[in-house]
Amino acid sequence: MFSPKHGAAWLFFPLLLIVGPTTARPELGDQLAAVPEDTSFIPSAAPEPAEVIPASSSENSGIPTTESSVVAPTAAVTSHPSSTSTTTSTSTSSSTSSTTTSTTSSTSTTPAVPEPPAAPEQPEYLKHCFYAEESLCQESNSLEDEARPDDEQAAEQAQNSLNTCHCKEHPFKPNSWYCCNITQMTMISSCSTKSKWINLHVRNMTLETVDFSNPIFRSLQSLAITDGNITRLLGAFPRMSALKCLNISNNNITDIPARAVKDVPHLEFFGMSHNNLSVVPHRNQNKNITLDISGNMRMLCNPLNELIYNESINFVNPEHSYCQYNATRQWFQSTDKVSVEQLENRKRCLTNCPNIPNHGSCRCKLENIMIIQDNQSKPQCHVDCSNMNLVELPQRLPDNTFVLNITNNRITSLGDHFQTNPTYHNINRLVADNNQISSMYEFEGTKFIETFQRIYMRNNSLSKIPEYFLNNALMDSGLGRRIYLAGNHLQCDCNSAKTLQNWLKERSSDIPDYMEIRCRNTAQSVIELQEAKLCQSPPDWTDYIYYLIAAEVILLLALIAKVSYDYWVFKTAGYLPWPASKMPKLPCDWLCES
Repeated sequence: MFSPKHGAAWLFFPLLLIVGPTTARPELGDQLAAVPEDTSFIPSAAPEPAEVIPASSSENSGIPTTESSVVAPTAAVTSHPSSTSTTTSTSTSSSTSSTTTSTTSSTSTTPAVPEPPAAPEQPEYLKHCFYAEESLCQESNSLEDEARPDDEQAAEQAQNSLNTCHCKEHPFKPNSWYCCNITQMTMISSCSTKSKWINLHVRNMTLETVDFSNPIFRSLQSLAITDGNITRLLGAFPRMSALKCLNISNNNITDIPARAVKDVPHLEFFGMSHNNLSVVPHRNQNKNITLDISGNMRMLCNPLNELIYNESINFVNPEHSYCQYNATRQWFQSTDKVSVEQLENRKRCLTNCPNIPNHGSCRCKLENIMIIQDNQSKPQCHVDCSNMNLVELPQRLPDNTFVLNITNNRITSLGDHFQTNPTYHNINRLVADNNQISSMYEFEGTKFIETFQRIYMRNNSLSKIPEYFLNNALMDSGLGRRIYLAGNHLQCDCNSAKTLQNWLKERSSDIPDYMEIRCRNTAQSVIELQEAKLCQSPPDWTDYIYYLIAAEVILLLALIAKVSYDYWVFKTAGYLPWPASKMPKLPCDWLCES
């Protein structure tokens, strides 16, 4: 029979069969590890249990390895008091097996490389641009600070570092490299992998000049040199360069060669914001390109305006990108800040100028540049369609049309343009003299009548003035609105003498030429009308009916008096007075006598 110790040892024997499963099932290993280990069953000659090999995974670092809980009992099972060497051999074998199993487990639980963070959604024009995060350079700086040697070693290393590569590959974007704190171009040109670079971002370059013709930039598709102290750019990119994105923002650049990007056919984005530039280099390529010139407070409007007219360019934040505009005043000259949005509107004013079939093209120009007030751009497009023999208004006007001149045409009606045509909604000055316009009622209820500044409708064919809605439009005299109506011949009547005349006198400051508004049915101006004359009705036959009725009443009363008198004479004297006695008898007389 076995002793109690041998019986307890045999109870642990099945555990050898589940060493492998416990590795695959950590929960089972935890349960087994929780079983108390009775050291009284282990002979004194038995070796120490195998050393536990911790798993490399951080999630398993706090969990005891399963094999370490099983190896010691295994040695106890295979050992015997009389065979020490056998026990040692078995224990060593078990320890080796435990080490192998633990290593395998550690390898299988090694965490995978973290996924790159989701890139934020970028505009279409930045789809080929590479941008290295600022935190990458901050990490490099912190590592250098930790390993900084003493002064002598630092000077020697600084000298050697000028000829060593200071660029690193981006952790998530292949063929994309970034360089930090560059003081010499050799810190980039010494990189052995530069021929394979497609995208490059250089941060905090302290060189004064950078030459775009450097072979380092020849094969790049995206080049960014930002957040440095560069003051000048030299050279030009080679002909037929593959560059699609160029960003030189946040430097102190004052000059870019005119031909720097002239022969770059695929360039889609050129960022030059927050520098000291005054002009933008030209391109010969007829292709859309997006520019970011914001933050260049020395940018000049005249060359920029020429660039906008001659090339197809889209601007980033044009309403917040400004240039210097030299304005000539009556008594002085000044330099004002004008937004790029105004320059773009100036181009649209010319390119969208109306072209009317069989009549020719109107003349369009930006009447004047409105200076920035509270960051609001107010360009004024002046459309001149005068002297074109037009019979109707143009169907479409440029955006932001503030002045429309249709003088000296044959237009008879304003139509519904001011009500339904959105290109007419911004007009605040209408010059429509010398036409045949017969009515102003088309202005009623429109945005134009609420916001206009001037209406010129002299020498037209107006028959009435709608004072009821013009009165509301002219109510606020502080806006300085004016309406000019001289030379129109109205249909004057009693109402004109009673109401229109008084209304014109009250609005004399709003209608300065009211004295020259005339009547078509009388040789007088409206202001000269006399109510006593205009408000008299002509003679009518109905006026005599009252006389006829009065005569009939008088005759009737006379007849009644005569008959009464004759009856009285007949009763008192027995005869009838004249002329009743001379009247022939009627059939009714015999009836009365009987």
